Amino acid sequence: MLHSASGRIGPHRVMTKDTKPVTPPLDGMLDLDEPEFEAPSVDEGPAPEWSGNELLQIDVKGKIWVRGGRFFDGRVVGKVGGEDGEAVIAMLADRFQALEDRWLLLEKDVSGIHNMVRHIKSLRSFIHWVEGAKAIGDFEALLEKASGELERIETQLATGRAAKEQLIDEAEKLADSNSWRSTADTEAELMERWKRAGAGGGDEDEILWQRFKTARSRFFDRRSEHGAEVRENRRTGQQAKEDLITQAEALNSSTDWGATFDAMQDLMEQWKRTPSAGRKTDDELWNRFRAAREPFFEARKKQFAENRRQQSRGARDQGRPRGRSQAPRDRGGSASPGARRSSNQGSLHASLAELVGPLRDMFPADRKKEEDD
Repeated sequence: MLHSASGRIGPHRVMTKDTKPVTPPLDGMLDLDEPEFEAPSVDEGPAPEWSGNELLQIDVKGKIWVRGGRFFDGRVVGKVGGEDGEAVIAMLADRFQALEDRWLLLEKDVSGIHNMVRHIKSLRSFIHWVEGAKAIGDFEALLEKASGELERIETQLATGRAAKEQLIDEAEKLADSNSWRSTADTEAELMERWKRAGAGGGDEDEILWQRFKTARSRFFDRRSEHGAEVRENRRTGQQAKEDLITQAEALNSSTDWGATFDAMQDLMEQWKRTPSAGRKTDDELWNRFRAAREPFFEARKKQFAENRRQQSRGARDQGRPRGRSQAPRDRGGSASPGARRSSNQGSLHASLAELVGPLRDMFPADRKKEEDD
């Protein structure tokens, strides 16, 4: 039997969850790293029977057993002998208290940590440390908390990895899209979702990011190439239209009506084939091109009108209507009403044709305005 100042310790001294550790006197404290306190080998005897909620038992050989459970295998954590049994038990209880204090610090540290991999490593190290500790206490409860936290973080990382895999799949499907504006908007949404997806875990996070980045870069690189091509085409189109405007301005004072009319029509056909310079620039250039052509067609219109007036005056002076043949006359010597109507209609048609032609040249009906990409 073991004895101490607090009373007798029998061969099956029991410590429960409510038992408070006794602080041993300094002169009675034993070094728990000494060989007599190391866990014995398995062949030193079977584990004791457990009943109730006791956390430890001391068998007839003085071995101190701690109770196991779902997270912890019961085992020997030390051995008592002589008159120092209470001191040994108190020391082992204090050691367990140190483990619980360490857990509280770990919980506080990891609550605001962003490196989940470091968090997992800390938890695994702590669990390994607890499982091999020579101490007396509720190992099952402590390991349940630590294992639960480890499982929670591992689940969180697995969820983050799955979310990022989904985002990578979506980004890869968009990599070859030519819908530049809408796809760019979708890519921005994917990036925001990536930021909210959470960590995937250390090196795995970096691998996932590189895959996501590669898929996005393919689309944005292609968009940049397309943009450079569009800008070059617009620059070429603007320069070509500037040249056509210059040519039209050089011709707009010409009185060589036939040749200049043909030249103006050719400039219009070239304008239609010229690449777009962009919506706003195209509108500005078109207004300048139309203004450059207008003086010629206005002058041509006035000249044709003057020619018609002179022709009409000459016809009246000669005492006959316009036309190649003499109009039929009635019995009184004047042109018959039918002949006069026919002659007047012919003159009207000729006048309309001369008016419509220049107007058609000035405002071509088939002008096509290029749209932006």
